[in-house]
Amino acid sequence: MEVPGPDSDWRSPQFRQKNVAQIEDAMRMAGTPHSKSSTDMENHAYVKAKSREEYLSLVARLIIHFRDIHKKALGGPGE
Repeated sequence: MEVPGPDSDWRSPQFRQKNVAQIEDAMRMAGTPHSKSSTDMENHAYVKAKSREEYLSLVARLIIHFRDIHKKALGGPGE
């Protein structure tokens, strides 16, 4: 995610909304029902993170998790 600016830009609603959209896309691709919304998941990562790097890492892990679910649903090898 190449968003230039100060370290606090990750706290902006626009930046966070882009990450919500990415989580939502990954969830939709996975095709499995989830008990939490993409907004809930992003908010959890936001509250837990103490820095931009930690926030992006948590969001990335969520997206990778859903991509792995999608791969397994297609019968591909899991990583």
